[in-house]
Amino acid sequence: MHLFHKEIDFPQRIPTFLNYQISELYLYSITMRNILILGAGRSSGVLIDYLVEKSAEQQWQLVVGDITAEQALQKTRNRPNTKAVSFDTYNEINRRKMISEADIVISMLPATLHIIIAEDCIKLKKNLVTPSYISDAMRSMDEEVKKKKLVFMNEIGLDPGIDHMSAMHIIQQLKSEGNTITGFRSHCGGLVAPESDDNLWHYKFSWNPRNVVLAGQGEGKILYLKNGKKVQLQYEELFGHTSELKIKGYGKFESYPNRDSLKYVSQYGLKGVKTMYRGTLRRPPYCKGWDAIVKLGFTSHKQTFTTQFQHLVEKGMKDKKIITNKQTEKLIQSISIVPMLFLHKEKTVIPSDLLLNVLQHSWSMQPGDKDMVVMVHEVEYQGKRKKKKTLESSLVYTGKDADHTAMAATVGLPVAMVTKMILNGEVKRTGVLMPSHPEIYNPILAELKKHGISFKEKITE
Repeated sequence: MHLFHKEIDFPQRIPTFLNYQISELYLYSITMRNILILGAGRSSGVLIDYLVEKSAEQQWQLVVGDITAEQALQKTRNRPNTKAVSFDTYNEINRRKMISEADIVISMLPATLHIIIAEDCIKLKKNLVTPSYISDAMRSMDEEVKKKKLVFMNEIGLDPGIDHMSAMHIIQQLKSEGNTITGFRSHCGGLVAPESDDNLWHYKFSWNPRNVVLAGQGEGKILYLKNGKKVQLQYEELFGHTSELKIKGYGKFESYPNRDSLKYVSQYGLKGVKTMYRGTLRRPPYCKGWDAIVKLGFTSHKQTFTTQFQHLVEKGMKDKKIITNKQTEKLIQSISIVPMLFLHKEKTVIPSDLLLNVLQHSWSMQPGDKDMVVMVHEVEYQGKRKKKKTLESSLVYTGKDADHTAMAATVGLPVAMVTKMILNGEVKRTGVLMPSHPEIYNPILAELKKHGISFKEKITE
């Protein structure tokens, strides 16, 4: 018998005053369904809490795996219907054993590891859920996943995730009213809440710090459409191309381009739009400071000789094209990255690793700190009378503390909700999917609203 296979058998002897068939009542059996969650990092806490809360009602058993069982135990906390285990992605025998015993797999691992898990899920005929972007390798599995009648749901966190679902909800609603959409701009950011904002950068880590440090690198082309013209940027240009927006009650934000926006023209059904832009939000003057950090070379993940890099940084700090004003200089000084470089005693250095180590100290959330998720859609459209209008839909959601963050909630809850839907047979589509279909996003958006995650809309002409 499987470790988590639990059967409840009722007495076979039927009281004479009841006229029910044995098969309908007294030989009743409930089989527990097993959910395997791989990765117990920053974004998994709310996900696990949701699944644990519903585990008795839904007859679920949760196995949570991380590099050590102790780390997984921090999230499961020995609650009923949970088990914390150690998990090594590269231990093939143990990995496949764990996946084979699951009814569905949730991968909260780094995005580069999803393919290893996905390959096993195909072989072992298991459904898979990840919050990450669909990579080319994952997309190439679509036909095989469909043949096995499996669901591989991706892009079901915050960004990507809630951004897709809320955008598609707006787009479909406007189209159903006979409008023509001419422009689409969407922005999202994980930020520090105003009451916990105490550094010059107006930023603290609420998710994987390495992803923040390497943002914009290795993500393919950076493309968007502006007033009918295609704009393509190199990584080194990214943080110098920002736009400003304001949210009532929260002040100014700046947005920098996020990956390839053009592929969402077809995915969102927006053929013919003149503007298509997806961006990442920060508070000013973050992007000016980060632009200097990039140009100084600190985000490079290539190993280089320390003395050579020190010379380049020393020269860069005197370059007025990099350190454009006193404000930028103060931003660089506030994180002490240059002194740390010159204290580096090793022969070689990986600049991004050094930067990450420094920022993890100065940008870490303290126990009482709160984070904040901000998302804004700006949809330009015309009605039957050709009158131009803009619908602005905005979400601002604040976390409870450094452990129960807004980021963990907005990433984890959609993952948990779609997992429930798949297990209960409510997702009828198969293949490598993103949540762009109304039968998927409508129920999730409705349930998110019950958790306080909802959008405010306004229309301007």
